[in-house]
Amino acid sequence: MYNPYGPYGYYPNYYYHNPFNFNNINYRRNNLNSFIGNDYNEYPNQNWRNYPRNRNRYYIGENGIEDRKENYYKENNFRRNNNSNIYNNNYNYNKFDEYNNQYNFYNNNGYNRNNSKKFEEKKEPKKSEDDLILDYENNIRKEIELTTPLISDELPISKLTEEYKSNEEYLKSIENISKKYKTYRKVRRDGNCFYRSFIYLLFEHICIKNDKILFEKIKQKIIDSKILTEKNGYEWSVVQDFYDIFLKEFCECFNSLSSGIIPRDYLDKIFSDNEKGNYLIYFIRFCLAAYLKENKDNYKSYIEEDFDEWIRKEVEAIDHEADQIQIMACVNYFDIGIKIEYLNKFKNEIVKLPENKPDDEFFIYLLFSPGHYHILYP
Repeated sequence: MYNPYGPYGYYPNYYYHNPFNFNNINYRRNNLNSFIGNDYNEYPNQNWRNYPRNRNRYYIGENGIEDRKENYYKENNFRRNNNSNIYNNNYNYNKFDEYNNQYNFYNNNGYNRNNSKKFEEKKEPKKSEDDLILDYENNIRKEIELTTPLISDELPISKLTEEYKSNEEYLKSIENISKKYKTYRKVRRDGNCFYRSFIYLLFEHICIKNDKILFEKIKQKIIDSKILTEKNGYEWSVVQDFYDIFLKEFCECFNSLSSGIIPRDYLDKIFSDNEKGNYLIYFIRFCLAAYLKENKDNYKSYIEEDFDEWIRKEVEAIDHEADQIQIMACVNYFDIGIKIEYLNKFKNEIVKLPENKPDDEFFIYLLFSPGHYHILYP
């Protein structure tokens, strides 16, 4: 039978003074402890027989339904027994969300219980035009990394025809190239395509052809680079890691046949590793930068800006494309010939560096399409 004096006897009007609009009497009976069951733990010094636990605990205030007990916590910076957060002026009032839709309204609509104003959304500062350009370039670079290998498998020249089929002006040039070259390899467009192509063809020739004369010549150039870089202002502690990796991989590449390693597998292992590939490229860049500084008088007339600043931005920096000056420095320092086939709209032309080098010696063969280098095989 319903007891109008409540379950504790001393609070006769509990059900009628309950501010929460529950129509189910049994729900209120069964969930009584959710409202008053933990008072003893939180107020241990009170005289409980004389304390009306929920009497006037809830009232309608300026901010909606107020709770005197919660106000007590906030005012006294009181830590609850259940290890919840310390209340402070920024306390987000959400304890009774599950009991009353009015609290859900405040929280879901972003109101602060203290001042009933909507929270101000933090707006990110507008990016400058330079930052937007940098983000755009980074997004393109990430997309290229996900979709393009560092160096592809050998492809027939006919693949170039498919790539440029919408540009009929290039088809005549591709037809002429196909008469002189059998296959090519695509190289990732990341600003390092020339350096990556040069290193790959050098390693490939040393590894597969087992050219000991060329191996000894390049190995000596690598060893001499220590004196060259230190002499031209580079601390050896900066260059040493790149030097060690390059020399180690170059020697292992030459010795792969005698070690029973399949040369092609060894090359694929080296040049599919982007981190190791960047170490090899950094070493070549430092060698060329030091060589250009040592021979400044031969090259500074081609540079309009400050020569040292240009080297810092265009030679030392990773992901910056190689121009004619870097290519000539590479030819002169390593004493290796390079032949470049230019894919032009109306006719194809070939550049041989140096011009007086005999054709029967080893050459690096490259295909230059607009703004990019690929590897060619005669």
